[in-house]
Amino acid sequence: MGIKEKIKHWFSGLSETQKGYVILIILLIIGIVLRWNYIIDNIIKGFNYFSK
Repeated sequence: MGIKEKIKHWFSGLSETQKGYVILIILLIIGIVLRWNYIIDNIIKGFNYFSK
């Protein structure tokens, strides 16, 4: 049994709410990864603002 089959079997055993949460978490992680530089730049700007 390959990893794809294990994940598919695990995912199909979840309830509808849990499936929604898993999909939402994956989408949020992808969004954070794609916007990482923007997020870090704004965090740095925020700390620089308070350090003045």
